[in-house]
Amino acid sequence: MTNTILKSITLALAATTTAATAGDMNTYSVEGETYESYVAFADNPRGTIMILPTWNGLSDFEMDRAQMLADMGFNAFAADLYPTGQRPTTMEAKQAGLASLLGDQERMHAILQSAIAAARQGGDEPLLVMGYSMGALTAMELAWSGLGNDLGVDGYIIFSGRVSDPRGRMMPEDVAPFFLAIGESDQRIPLSSLPSFIDEVEMAGGAVTAHTLPNAGHLFSAFGFPNYNAEADADSWETLTEFLEEAVGT
Repeated sequence: MTNTILKSITLALAATTTAATAGDMNTYSVEGETYESYVAFADNPRGTIMILPTWNGLSDFEMDRAQMLADMGFNAFAADLYPTGQRPTTMEAKQAGLASLLGDQERMHAILQSAIAAARQGGDEPLLVMGYSMGALTAMELAWSGLGNDLGVDGYIIFSGRVSDPRGRMMPEDVAPFFLAIGESDQRIPLSSLPSFIDEVEMAGGAVTAHTLPNAGHLFSAFGFPNYNAEADADSWETLTEFLEEAVGT
């Protein structure tokens, strides 16, 4: 089974590396500043998935994921979280970028509102938000703050993202369902907070599909990153596919 999964995702990645040019580079605006985005369209879309990137900013990784989702039948909108020309290139700059984003809640909400509006393009199909690491923290802010409810987010896909709220808020009622994929060897994401998170979401009327991956570290699913784990990536993507079938259908 594992070999079959690995073969499938290897073929998918090879295809998206070639097919990623089918998408379009675009921009969206936040309070007068320009942010880059990458859009991949499905032939017969079942919904839209907005991808929020790691602290590296929008990269080939998120673009390839967008094309994979388009091949699965979803319009995919990968939104940078840094203004055009401001992606950090050093560890210190990435840490500063993360601190700046998380430290200015009003600004973060403005980015999310603008990105979601651009991702929807006026349509009313289901919309899910997917995030990786910093992007996952940003997606979680949608849920914790209630902004996701206000904007009609239909689901959250969290890869290598912290599930405890640093602001100590309660999950709002009727929160959309979550898919979580966390490496069991992730030193940045404590799995000890997972049971209480699941309980809290269920008390708020939501549901959690939690998938933990043995021997997988932080950003295990990000090909090209140091902790990339092909087996865990394939495993989590297969489980995500099942979650999407339940959340959106065919």
